[in-house]
Amino acid sequence: MAYVFDVFTEPRRGNVLTGSVRYRGPDNPDSHGFSQGPLFGLQLIMSGWEELCDFGFPRPGAVSAATEAEFKELFELDSGPWVRVDEEGYLLKEGSTQVRIPRVKAEEPYQGQLHAERGRRFSNGAHYIQLAPQPDEFARRATEIIVSWNIHEDDSTALEDGEGASADFALEVSDPRYLEHFAQGEYFQTVFTGLAPS
Repeated sequence: MAYVFDVFTEPRRGNVLTGSVRYRGPDNPDSHGFSQGPLFGLQLIMSGWEELCDFGFPRPGAVSAATEAEFKELFELDSGPWVRVDEEGYLLKEGSTQVRIPRVKAEEPYQGQLHAERGRRFSNGAHYIQLAPQPDEFARRATEIIVSWNIHEDDSTALEDGEGASADFALEVSDPRYLEHFAQGEYFQTVFTGLAPS
């Protein structure tokens, strides 16, 4: 996975988060300017929560259980949820390694919902298929969570060798719980670009 941005944030101030994003390298093929919509703000908040985990596990108390559950749901809306199956593609019982009875291939109940590009994966001894993202619902949720989003490219300094363009941002959320994990200044990397899920 190639990270697109380095992200630097200041400690949150109530409902407000400020910081900067920098393209990783001047020749980044994804470099197309900076997204102006609230999707990018929400994606940065989500990515910050994910990237600031310790060995894949959220920092204890970093966010409330309700916020953690909502972030997981938002990731599924943005990139598509994974459904657990056996090696032949049959759905498993919830929280089990046993196939559902009657046996049903995932393609049947999820017809038309399978991710067109990603398909299947095998991780930690389990098989998964990925469902399609829900860009309209993700965009709706972004406008509920991100009250304001401002980003502007920093053109005041010349780029040094090996650096990509950078921008400063400020966002405001509808509820301060979405920024619980930014109690201090943070640095993380993200693959999010502000584009709607496809």
